[in-house]
Amino acid sequence: MTTEEKIKLITRNCQEVLTEEDLKKLIESGTTINHYIGFEISGLVHLGTGLISMGKIADFLKAGVKCKIFLADFHSFLNNKMGGNWENIREATNNYFKQGLIASLKCFGVDENEVEFISGKELYENNPTHWETFMRVGKHVTLSRNLRSVSIMGKKQGTEVDMATLFYPPLQVADIFTMGVNLAHAGIDQRKAHVIAREVGDKLPGGWTPIAIHQNLIAGLTGPDTSQNDAETLKMSKSKPGSAIFIHDTPDEIRDKIKKAYGPPKEIEFNPLINWVETLVFWGEEIGELKISRPEKFGGDKIYTKVTDLKADYGSGELFPLDLKNALAEWIIAKLAPAREHFEQSPAKEGLMRMKEMLGVS
Repeated sequence: MTTEEKIKLITRNCQEVLTEEDLKKLIESGTTINHYIGFEISGLVHLGTGLISMGKIADFLKAGVKCKIFLADFHSFLNNKMGGNWENIREATNNYFKQGLIASLKCFGVDENEVEFISGKELYENNPTHWETFMRVGKHVTLSRNLRSVSIMGKKQGTEVDMATLFYPPLQVADIFTMGVNLAHAGIDQRKAHVIAREVGDKLPGGWTPIAIHQNLIAGLTGPDTSQNDAETLKMSKSKPGSAIFIHDTPDEIRDKIKKAYGPPKEIEFNPLINWVETLVFWGEEIGELKISRPEKFGGDKIYTKVTDLKADYGSGELFPLDLKNALAEWIIAKLAPAREHFEQSPAKEGLMRMKEMLGVS
């Protein structure tokens, strides 16, 4: 595989690469590319985590990257996930969340043995070097910079926070160097931590400047918060009713959620239906395939192989929202079939039931 082919696999369906020049140099150096993405343990696994994140891991593996998934139990505690209950966080980490990621990888034909899973407990236990790195990172980050960086926890700038919250950004940065990561991967919401890692890396003993890659966001089904007029408000949220599809949803649940989705006719911008076509079906590329099934009196079946053609037809009214919703629902149902099958088996089935019990959802 050529350098250009590897770069395309690694960077497609992403918002930003810091930087593509550094990535090219890393590939051409022949150095092993060590990747990681970290996840807080919170709610149920939705398509943003399950398909976008795990789909990028599938891309990385094809490019010869060694991938690591970090189950961030300590970070979940600091951010008060699962009510800040250690026992629930640990149980959810081992019995549900990891199973959710394994199930999602199966949707891309990836076996769990092709990636390495590691928890914060495993990384930090009996590892004083990590805590030394954590303190060294802290010495290179000002308090004001750290306060600005707590937005990576979903907190707005200026929010009053407790002391433990301030540990989060330097801890996340230290993770990168403790795990030997030279390709850090996340959504754009984690950018501040990655920028700090790039800035302080060469100031640490034996340090380096990691590359950061930020994947595309998948929009929530309820549409944008028009009061904020910000593309970030499209982001899928597992805590917002009707916004998310979960990897273990039934076909009927998927059809029902998408049928109710925000999707005004002829509108392309801030339309979750179009966002899903671009980021999920076409995977951020111009060429792909989505079949629209409809009666002859409404135009008959049509297969779109270019995303620009689909957007043009939707914008003109040639493609109706209901027809696109039906096509998307069936595409997602088929894509998630391996995940649903995984959660029909033990121990994943029991883990899902217990997770729903802890979250108080049916």
